Amino acid sequence: MTKTKLNLLDNGLDYVYEAVKPMSVAHDHSRHSWKYSVLHLYSGIELLLKEKLKREHWSLIFQDVSSANPQNLENGDFISVYHDELAKRLRDIANVTIDDKPIKKLRDLRNRFEHFEANIALDECQELISAALDEIIKFYENNLSKVSTDEQLEKFNVIKSIATRFEVYRKQRLRKFKEAIRGITVANSGVIVFCPDCDSLSFAVFKDTGKACKCFVCDKEYKKDDYLKTIREHEEYLSEESLFSDSYESYDTLCPFCREETRVRYYDSNYATLFYCCLNCLNREEPSIEEKADIDFEVWLESLEKARTVEETLRLLRERLTPKEIVDIFRESKESKAKSGED
Repeated sequence: MTKTKLNLLDNGLDYVYEAVKPMSVAHDHSRHSWKYSVLHLYSGIELLLKEKLKREHWSLIFQDVSSANPQNLENGDFISVYHDELAKRLRDIANVTIDDKPIKKLRDLRNRFEHFEANIALDECQELISAALDEIIKFYENNLSKVSTDEQLEKFNVIKSIATRFEVYRKQRLRKFKEAIRGITVANSGVIVFCPDCDSLSFAVFKDTGKACKCFVCDKEYKKDDYLKTIREHEEYLSEESLFSDSYESYDTLCPFCREETRVRYYDSNYATLFYCCLNCLNREEPSIEEKADIDFEVWLESLEKARTVEETLRLLRERLTPKEIVDIFRESKESKAKSGED
């Protein structure tokens, strides 16, 4: 007979993984999906917290420690510790620091979903999920990552990758570190650019070469030299790809101020140039007038391609073309189709 056996850590990670699925672009985003996200996330959090407590001593996951025995533990025939007592034991016995407020808010919503009814705005639901998820991600990294198998770490990394690309989670993290980010820019000790891992505008590059670059959303850190090396490798890859697609345009990597080959071009989500920044002296440059014109034209072309109605197409054409130019385009298109039919 085939058996399924999952330890607390495996079971907890499975639940959290199911919980973050609605955050994925390819997943169903209905309200029902978010309901199950709440249920799964709370279950996963409880199991991961219990895993840490169990490693302190297995008897601690019994609500009544005096009745704890190995046989009941093996069979799962016992009442496990309730959340409030679980959090207390983690703090007092295991010396674990945890912010329990977002987890309790998630628990309250979970109880409404599971035992009664719930009336909550979707954005508020996503905020609660993101806050509790942020806490359990931090808890896992601080307390369970070192005792995890490679397979468990891989699943956790997938969970975190999905979370850090979810807009609500990103905004919450940026609010959390708003003052730290502001302090960097005000003191001119660093610059905030796009993270090479989670693509959010949350990656701090410091003027001090010895200080590691870090992301305030996904927590990824790089030595400054390694970060620049990663960028150059990516640019080299894009340059090689452009031999077939002509999609990458080289640029001057020499900083005009400090004369170091540390000038980097940063893009928006559509690969239009946003700005240049020297990672050595932190000088920042805006795109040239010609580049801005090219960016504007590319955005216009993309909008034109996505136009779904004749009215929308005409509106976009009128933004840049005279009535005569529009008529000439339609006339040339008609003549081209006619010739094509004759051939």
